[in-house]
Amino acid sequence: MSDSSPSAGDQLCDHLCTLGPRGLAQLLAERRDALTEPRPRTLNEIAERLLRPGSVERAAAQLLSLPCVEVAEALAALPSPCPRSLLASMLGVSLESGTPVGDGGAALDQALGRLSALGLVWVRDAAPGEPGNLIMAEALRELWTSPLDLINRLTGFETVVENLRGDALTSALDALALTTEGSESEQRAVLLAHHRDGQRVRNVVAQAPASAQQLLKHLRQYNSTTYSSISLSSDHEGQDWAAERALLSSKDRPLSPGSFSFFGGRETQLPAEVLIAMRGPEPAAPFHPQPPQIPLTAVTGQQLAEAASAAAVTFLAQAATVLLTCVQQPPVLLKDGGIGTRELTRITKATGCMPATVRLVLECAHAAGLLANDGQQRILATTGYDAWTAREPAEQYAQLALAWRTMRFTPTRTTSIATRYGTDRDAPDGPTPALAQVECDGCLATRAALMDSAAALGPQQALDTTGDLLGAFADLLAWHRPRARFCACTDKFSYRGERDRDHEKAALAPLVREAELLGVLVRGALSPLAPALRHHHADPALQETELAAGAQQVLPPPAETARFQTDRDVTAVVDGVSSPRLAALLDQLADRAVRHPASLWHITPASLRRALDTGHTADELLHTLRSIADTAVLPEQLTGLVRDAADAHGRVRLTTPASLLHSTDTALIAEIAASGRLASLSLRLLAPTVLTSPLPGDTVLTALRDAGYAPVHEQHDGSIRLARPAPDRHPLLPAPPASGPPPQAPDLAHLAEGLLSTTADQTVPQLSPTEQVLARDAQHLDPPALRRLAHVIDNALEAAIAYGPGKGAPTTHTLHSLELDPPYLYAWTDGDDEVNTFHLSHIRDVDAEAPA
Repeated sequence: MSDSSPSAGDQLCDHLCTLGPRGLAQLLAERRDALTEPRPRTLNEIAERLLRPGSVERAAAQLLSLPCVEVAEALAALPSPCPRSLLASMLGVSLESGTPVGDGGAALDQALGRLSALGLVWVRDAAPGEPGNLIMAEALRELWTSPLDLINRLTGFETVVENLRGDALTSALDALALTTEGSESEQRAVLLAHHRDGQRVRNVVAQAPASAQQLLKHLRQYNSTTYSSISLSSDHEGQDWAAERALLSSKDRPLSPGSFSFFGGRETQLPAEVLIAMRGPEPAAPFHPQPPQIPLTAVTGQQLAEAASAAAVTFLAQAATVLLTCVQQPPVLLKDGGIGTRELTRITKATGCMPATVRLVLECAHAAGLLANDGQQRILATTGYDAWTAREPAEQYAQLALAWRTMRFTPTRTTSIATRYGTDRDAPDGPTPALAQVECDGCLATRAALMDSAAALGPQQALDTTGDLLGAFADLLAWHRPRARFCACTDKFSYRGERDRDHEKAALAPLVREAELLGVLVRGALSPLAPALRHHHADPALQETELAAGAQQVLPPPAETARFQTDRDVTAVVDGVSSPRLAALLDQLADRAVRHPASLWHITPASLRRALDTGHTADELLHTLRSIADTAVLPEQLTGLVRDAADAHGRVRLTTPASLLHSTDTALIAEIAASGRLASLSLRLLAPTVLTSPLPGDTVLTALRDAGYAPVHEQHDGSIRLARPAPDRHPLLPAPPASGPPPQAPDLAHLAEGLLSTTADQTVPQLSPTEQVLARDAQHLDPPALRRLAHVIDNALEAAIAYGPGKGAPTTHTLHSLELDPPYLYAWTDGDDEVNTFHLSHIRDVDAEAPA
């Protein structure tokens, strides 16, 4: 799992020291995965974490623009260490003074500066007066299996020339009609200057025989003849011709005529300078220093804030309605998991929301812990939902938006995705179920890349929403974050001219739509709500606090009053977002609905009956309505509706066990007895004021209410049984702890100063008890890996280990529920239904980081 050798870590440590406290703090701010617990105590531990493949891959996907990626790929194809001048030649960049600004020299400096500031590329010290050579993190190089489509890494021609001796050097100079005078070092300088002149090399190749040109053309494209028809050819005239002129090499050695076997035992390659010359006059590696030209429009901060506020208010109102619907009638899961089309359609109709909004709310609420599977094929609200309803609107928004930001899938993507179910042929028909418990790291990377790319537009700039908005976002991401997946669930990337723009737009469509529903993207730009979502805090509570503070600045003040409309029915209207108190009171008295940009509560006889069932009187209900009304006097229609509901409430009473109905209103008893809608109750008149039914009391009570009556359930002592049902909540989730002061962000400046002041000769901190136990048996683990494994065991966390019990390559296992019993480690692994046993001596590495 680790790609870093001690020398690589030491070299990176030396580079980190050159950054100084400020530069190191900036690096740690962007690569926060190097600070995960257990907190590193030395620069060596920081360097070891920065060089790990997972950390490097995250940095490449989330932090590198197209020029940085192109520079890195060119470095991956060149020898290591690589002279800066050779890299510039590969990219077609001139390093001579006085060259035009647009030649890419400044962009190359910026790209290398960015890679250096992130600890991905650094300069190795050279002799005094000589330029330093560039070193790349090996994990970054391994991101390309064939950089620039070359099978093998290029060899520097300077290395090839240094190995030429005596007759071989003279022969090469004679074949190229160059002077052979002077010392061998002077002769090498003449040959090196010739091969660095692209036009002169191309002139030589133009005069080559057909067999040599065929070989060189093949090498120019692939840089290898291994297993090719050319290397198996019995006619070596072309190889000998090119080798005689020092145009070929074998690894780091030059080739001489007659050194080719029939089976191509020596792998023939082109030196870097020769390949650069042969690919000219165009650059041998692509380099796009300037961002794409995308139509922009001017926007003001006020416009963005207003649009974000409207979107966030609507989303909160819709989220409250969708979640209340799930509380009143919990969704039923499919046998294979997830909420199917039928249940989603029911929730959509009940709430009046768009299907995409319903999916987004369900997924965000589930990720935030407001909904959970009860183990009986139902989705229930949790105790976290009750806490969420009592929070302020800005805090409610922050909890849901942060869940969206960190989820590893795209909630509103409804098409069948191959990687979720296997191949395309295995993908099920129809839309993907909601809450299907699928994950895709590409979705998370693309979501972050989308916000980072939009942030690069600059202040008061937005994409032109009247044009191809998705195409503009695709072009923006292709330059600012080319290593991020455009399609979260396929292997397609938008890099090196292989873009499928229609594919990118289709993949980005649900992400952009979700960001617009949340108010993160508005009017083609990032909203004021987005900056807090873009920060990479290790502590989610800190990020949620920061996001809630930002949302409070954007959202309007919570409404404490409602206005009542009596056009068709009696409706309570709340403009903007309602306070928790107002929403709770209206939920008791009315049925919630959604209408942008306001929230509605329909007050009906049935909703008032529910309130009366809990023991409230008409006067209490009217007092409550006056306390939340925006006028001093309630509408007469509302007052009359409450009085009528209270008068009808309890006029008929049901008592058990004989299911007796009695009332002092004999006309009402006679009406019920004669009702055809109640024939199924088998009612029998015992007296002018008494009816009886053989059916259970709850059945009779429900039938009477469905027929339009308002009966109440009476106890044996004559008192009314109040209807105060306990909420059905998920039993597995405890109530959230009381909120304390927000956690403090780590002081990176102070941390950087401490790390830089730590020297190797300082006393090593004493090992923890778990580390001491592990150190006796886990001989393959270095101290940082021991600390990570001990931390995982002590804190019941997950970890990925490289396990190699034999001579073969180690295998990777993701472990949880670890139990230490030296010399064994017992743990559960993903995909297994039983505990697995691991011998500590066979554990080769430990990675406690999240997957890249």
